[in-house]
Amino acid sequence: MMKKHLVILLAIVCAMAYIPSVQAADVIKVGVPLAMTGPYTDTGDNYWKGIKMAIDEINAAGGLLGKSLEPIRFDTQEFSPERVMQGADYLCGKEKVHSVHAGWAGWGQDVRAYGKYDVPFFCDDGSQAAVDVFKTDPEMYSNIFQLTDTGINQAESMFRVLMALPYEYPNKKAVIITADDAWGTEVGDTLARNFKEKGWEVAMHEIVPYGTREWGPILTKIRKAAPAIIHVEIVSAQEVITFFRQFMKAPSKSILSYGYSIVPREVVETMGKEADGIIGEVQTAMPTPEAPTPEAQAWVDRFVSLYNHPPQAGSWAAYSGVKAWATAVAAVGDETQHDAVIQYIKKNGYKGETGWWKWDDDNVMRAGGDVPIGHYQVQNGELVTIFTDPPTKPYKDFQFITPRWIK
Repeated sequence: MMKKHLVILLAIVCAMAYIPSVQAADVIKVGVPLAMTGPYTDTGDNYWKGIKMAIDEINAAGGLLGKSLEPIRFDTQEFSPERVMQGADYLCGKEKVHSVHAGWAGWGQDVRAYGKYDVPFFCDDGSQAAVDVFKTDPEMYSNIFQLTDTGINQAESMFRVLMALPYEYPNKKAVIITADDAWGTEVGDTLARNFKEKGWEVAMHEIVPYGTREWGPILTKIRKAAPAIIHVEIVSAQEVITFFRQFMKAPSKSILSYGYSIVPREVVETMGKEADGIIGEVQTAMPTPEAPTPEAQAWVDRFVSLYNHPPQAGSWAAYSGVKAWATAVAAVGDETQHDAVIQYIKKNGYKGETGWWKWDDDNVMRAGGDVPIGHYQVQNGELVTIFTDPPTKPYKDFQFITPRWIK
C-alpha cells in the first residue's frame, strides 16, 4: 500500500513539474523597462499605456504565433548607468525575454546595456548621444531601434515652428530653461544656437536641477529681460506647473514654449484650462484631436475608451514598436530568431496607422513623412495639434491662439 502511495505521489509531482513547462511554451516574454518611480514616472506611464494596449490587442486576437505575450516590467528609475545595466541583465539575461520595449531608457547607456544581447530593443531616447554610441559599432548594436528622432532635430523643429507661428514677436529676445539631464542639455544648446543664428538674443540660458519648485529669482530676471519667447524643457510635471503658476502672478508678454515638458499627463490634468495657451511638441506622436487617417482615428478612439484621455507623447510610438516587432515575428515564424526578426524590421519597416515607419542606417526613426513631429497648444484644457513638422505646416483646421496673458 505504501509503495502504491509513493507511486501516486511521484506521478503527481511529475505532473506538477510538467505543467509550468507547458505553460512557458505558450508564452512569449516581453521586457518593459520604464521609469516607475522618480521624476520620469509620468512619462514612463505614457509609454506603458501604449505598450499594454498593443500587448492586450495581440493577445485578444489569439496571441503571436499562437502564444500569449507576457510583459515583464523593470523600474529604470532615473536611468543611472548601473540601473539601466541591471534592467538589461534582468530582462534579457535572467527572464530571457524575446523583445524589449522602453521609452526614455538611458540616452546611450541603454544602447550599451542591451546591445550586448541580441534581443530586439525599442526605445524612445531621442538622443544624439544614443546614436553616437550606436555608430561606434553598428553591427554589435544592430538590435537597437530608436522610435524617434534626436533631441537636436526635435529642437530644430521646435525652433522652426516658433518662427512659423502666426504671431508678431515684440522683440528678438529668448529665455531658455532646461533640466540638468542629457535631453535638456541637447535641446537647450540646439535652441540657443538656432536663436543666435537667426539674429535673436538669448537673454538667459538657465540649467536647473530636478525638484526646482521656487522660481522667484529666475522669474525676476525674466521679467526684467521681457523676452518674446520663454522655452522650458523639464520633463517633470511639478517643476513646469509651479513655473507657470508663479509666472502668471506677473506674466511677461512672452510666448511660453514647453517643448516636451508638456508631455506628462499630470500637467494638463492638474491645470486643465489654466494651461491654455502653452505650446509644446511631441515626437512621433499621434496628432489630435482629429487624427490624420481613418485608421489613426480608430486608434485614438480605442485609446480614449481605455484611458479616458487623449494619447500623450510616447504612447503611440511605444505601441508601434510592439506592433512592428510582432509583425516581424509573424513573418519570420519564430520569436527566438532574433537576427532574422531584426533584419526583417530593417528591410521592411512597419505599416502603421498613419503610414510607414522606416528606420535609417542608424536604426533611427527620423521625423517626417508619415511620422512627423506634432506641435501642440493647450486649448480648452487639452493638447491640440496646431503644426506638424517636417515639413512645417499647420495641422488641419486647428489654429494657434494668442495666449491670454499677452492679449
